[in-house]
Amino acid sequence: IGQQIRALTDTHAPRVLLLDMSSVFDLEYSALQMLIKGERELAERGISLWLAGLNPSVLEVVRHTPLAERLGRERLLFNDSVALERYLARPPSPPDETPARPAA
Repeated sequence: IGQQIRALTDTHAPRVLLLDMSSVFDLEYSALQMLIKGERELAERGISLWLAGLNPSVLEVVRHTPLAERLGRERLLFNDSVALERYLARPPSPPDETPARPAA
C-alpha cells in the first residue's frame, strides 16, 4: 500500500492525504511504525497526513505514540465527513510559484 500511496502522491502532489481508518480494528507495531515513518516522509514533501474514523482501540494506541503529537487534534478526525469539512474550511493555498514552461 505504501508504494501505491507514494506513486499517487508523486503523480498528483496533494496538500493533504486523508486515510479513512474506520475499517482498521487493530494496529500492530509494524503498521504503526510505517504510519509514523510515512507521516514524516509526507511532511518532508509538503503533504499533510490526516487520519479519520479511528475506532476507540486504534485511537488509544495512536494517542500513546509521537504520531499523535505530530498530528494533533487537527489531523485526527472523527470521520471522513468531518475531514472534508475541515479541508474545505482551510484557507486557500498560495498559487504555485513554479514558473510556466515555454511552449515547445
